Amino acid sequence: MVASIRRLLSARPFRPFSVVTSSGDHYRVLSPDHADVNPKGTQVLVWFDDESGVVVAGIHIAALETEKPQAA
Repeated sequence: MVASIRRLLSARPFRPFSVVTSSGDHYRVLSPDHADVNPKGTQVLVWFDDESGVVVAGIHIAALETEKPQAA
């Protein structure tokens, strides 16, 4: 899953996505600046617009939900 997050963060054009955890929490990633993967690839950091954030262990990432592109 972490490799997929790296691909989503580097995709151009970027499409927002959500990280879904094994406990059912959803963390929306609004831009490439709103998330990062630690160097060992074991954790994902997601930042929110209020400057708070969450660290998610890679083993607890259950799914990634990408948003559909908006029609022009």
